[in-house]
Amino acid sequence: MLADIDVEKLKYPSGKFVAMASFDEKEVKKQIHALEILPVYLAQKVKGLSHGELLYKYRPEGWNIKQIVHHVADSHLNFHIRLRLTLTEETPTVKPYDENTWARLPDANNDNLESSLQIIKGVHARAVDLLSTLKEKDYQREYFHPEYNKKFNMLWMLGLYAWHGKHHTEQIKVALQHKF
Repeated sequence: MLADIDVEKLKYPSGKFVAMASFDEKEVKKQIHALEILPVYLAQKVKGLSHGELLYKYRPEGWNIKQIVHHVADSHLNFHIRLRLTLTEETPTVKPYDENTWARLPDANNDNLESSLQIIKGVHARAVDLLSTLKEKDYQREYFHPEYNKKFNMLWMLGLYAWHGKHHTEQIKVALQHKF
């Protein structure tokens, strides 16, 4: 019954994002590894899904599986750009975007997930290569996000996007389980 559903648990099946309190080399390597394995993990979750299965949502009024996959590609492209800007400019201002509007675009509703999976694979390979070369001081570099009127450092960004990929992959598992 829909009234008995815990929507917050469906929204955040792996929990809400919690940033690292301070630099920890072991934790940074763990987060980089999460970025490294995401493309394969995500591709495995959606391999062989039918058109009908791609329409399953992780919660009522939520995105369907194909929107989730295309969103991860869009979001992680933005991550890659933000990463590079933060490393090459002094506190760059990043461009916000309306992810819900993007999720309604025709290409975000395409059954063919291959181009988005390839984007994720390529972006993650590049990000992992770059992030693996950084020193502790590099992770303190910041960017400004006008939507939140706040600065975020690279350590926060690394944790966010490592969590983000897992978060959406878990939503796909929920969608396949509940079939909303």
